[in-house]
Amino acid sequence: MTDDDPGTTEQEEEDNRLALGVAFGAPIGVVLSLLLDNWALLGVGIALGLVWAVLPSGKDRRSR
Repeated sequence: MTDDDPGTTEQEEEDNRLALGVAFGAPIGVVLSLLLDNWALLGVGIALGLVWAVLPSGKDRRSR
């Protein structure tokens, strides 16, 4: 990273969290589907990943 590079913006960080949520949610859904023999749970895993992605991270909170 150079000195004139501002780094990642808040929007880029939000996009990264969303992508990570889907990336981690899909394998969780596959594991649930295989364990319970119900492939509909793949959608549940992706939904859980998206919920994790939209939750605010701890670093966003202000210190008291």
